Amino acid sequence: MTIWKQWIQRSVLCGLLLGGLVTFATTASAADSMPAITDHAGMTAWYEKEAATSRQKAKDMAVMQAEYAKSPSFVRGMAGLGGKTDIPRHCELLISSYTKTAEEADQFAKMHRDMMK
Repeated sequence: MTIWKQWIQRSVLCGLLLGGLVTFATTASAADSMPAITDHAGMTAWYEKEAATSRQKAKDMAVMQAEYAKSPSFVRGMAGLGGKTDIPRHCELLISSYTKTAEEADQFAKMHRDMMK
């Protein structure tokens, strides 16, 4: 088999895999649709799930920040290739954003929980 045929086959395979991942992600997120605004129990659960998801993203980003901190030469090398020059700061901003989102979702969950009483 020629190199070009192998390259084409691998490209098609990668395309199919990426397409499948996108389809799975779209299907999974469609199941998490927001409940009716008058369904306070449903809204409470939805906001609690959003808060948990945001907290997990913040934890994941903290892990990523720690990994980048272990390898400053990699970060500098990426900057030389046109990448971000301050990736740890970028991670820090995302951690802050995810944490704030989780706190706001907790507040909305509490508000809907109070409306159920």
